[in-house]
Amino acid sequence: MDSLDFITIDSEASTAPYQQVREQILGAIAAGQLAPGTKLPSVRALAETLSLATNTVAKVYKELEAQGAVVTRGRHGTIVQASSNKGVQEVSDAAADLARICQIWNVDEDKAVQYLRAAFSSLPR
Repeated sequence: MDSLDFITIDSEASTAPYQQVREQILGAIAAGQLAPGTKLPSVRALAETLSLATNTVAKVYKELEAQGAVVTRGRHGTIVQASSNKGVQEVSDAAADLARICQIWNVDEDKAVQYLRAAFSSLPR
């Protein structure tokens, strides 16, 4: 992929530009828009396209790599590694962990859902 044309930066958003880019790439992976094996633009090229500092895009790629969403192969560039199934699996695993913790601490399902909704509402938009 020569560019990530779907990525936009909202300068009015409270979310930092690097988070916007990271979330949009993860969203594209989850939606199947970026399939495993897709080559992402170089850090420099994406930074130039989005009018961001190269360090900002490098931070995005580094975080995506730490999450297992992409892999950097030196001169061969950064490649999408994860599929939408990885995201589904991570959420499923987290839900199972939450259910086990709730059971241990006698937190019922309704209360757990309240905690989850509160967590979602506290996320930056």
